[in-house]
Amino acid sequence: MNGRKLLKVFGILGLLFFVCLLLVAGISISSNSRKTTFDDSDLVLVRPKIPVESNAFWTLLKATNELYWPASEETAFLELSEGTNWDNSLANEVLQTNRVCLELFDESLQQPFLMIPKPQSFDEEYSYLSCWKIISYLESIQTEALLRAHREKEAFDSAMKIIRFGQRVENCGGPMIHYLVGSSIKAIGLQCVQRILAQAVLPESNFKELLNDLNNYPPDSAGLTNALKVEYGLECKFVDNYAKGKIPGVTNSGPERFTTSIGMKVLFDPIKTRMEFAERDRFLFANFSKPFSNIVWPESTIETNVSFIKRLVSGNFLGQIIFDLLEPSVKSFAVRKSRENVDITATRILLALKIYKLRHGKLPGSLSELAPEFFSEIPIDDFDGKPFRYSPEKKIIYSVGPDLKDSGGKERIKYSKDYDLLFKIDF
Repeated sequence: MNGRKLLKVFGILGLLFFVCLLLVAGISISSNSRKTTFDDSDLVLVRPKIPVESNAFWTLLKATNELYWPASEETAFLELSEGTNWDNSLANEVLQTNRVCLELFDESLQQPFLMIPKPQSFDEEYSYLSCWKIISYLESIQTEALLRAHREKEAFDSAMKIIRFGQRVENCGGPMIHYLVGSSIKAIGLQCVQRILAQAVLPESNFKELLNDLNNYPPDSAGLTNALKVEYGLECKFVDNYAKGKIPGVTNSGPERFTTSIGMKVLFDPIKTRMEFAERDRFLFANFSKPFSNIVWPESTIETNVSFIKRLVSGNFLGQIIFDLLEPSVKSFAVRKSRENVDITATRILLALKIYKLRHGKLPGSLSELAPEFFSEIPIDDFDGKPFRYSPEKKIIYSVGPDLKDSGGKERIKYSKDYDLLFKIDF
């Protein structure tokens, strides 16, 4: 019995010795190859100096202070913004109560820039973003009210305000959350346009003008790129602070600082960590112009559950953990870009189909009949890089969506993973 215990002790000691050897080997290899700097100037966002009077940010802050959107009425207000359960009296009340807010919103759109103050850390709160989205809901209530008053041209103008606002928020100098909120605001405006199309009775010239106007609001690659640059700057700041022992939740003096410093030298390489973040961003920048299906994701982007030993011998054990903790789902950014592209493309196709039906009294047999007047070629689905799907019989156009499977225009059912991104032709 004692012999077995002794063998067990020796086994544990042997394992510890083996781990120590691996650790020493990893440290030796990594310490000899460590860089002290690297060029990441292409990932630094240059923020323009904007006079206060030209920056819509401050006007929008005033607008949020005038915002009336009580939690008790949120469901009813959202239904108004979607054109469902319409209550004309309630809509008038909401718009009148928020009159000053909407006037300030209009004023902000006349200012040439929208740039937020420079973010300083990951733990900043951007409470104004939720207010900006609510303002877009208010404007969509305005859009619906104009439509129901048979003022379709003004309704289109109102919807375009929302789209323009979303485009500005996407590229306002904030981290990724700003791009994502801006993209969702843009989607609200595009949905308004699609609703108006179902009912609008306007001259063909008005629809052509709107179709051309939408060309000015493509998926904002610059906004996505700049948001990632801001994110990269915050990540580097976190890494640099970590290297100095400035760790959230850990005191910066005493035994904890001593232990941290030892751990940093042995297991943490800040430059290598920054290089991992840089590699991720450069890969995304190089692939934003491609359809989602054409992006070949590197193993480092999709690898999960990296072994403890592999991390240990890398010479950057803590850096890899930090990278995993701060690393967002990079694929979700590509999905968001493609989804926005699909929303815009679908809206433009619907406008072209509306014009075609006005001329011919019927829908075309295929989307190829819209070229070359409206499109140089059949519009492409940004998810799989193939022509957008169209069924005149079902009166739908659709994208295969992020699962890249053509389900024949199947609508999403709750909890189902098998569906397409569907757009109905309600005219």
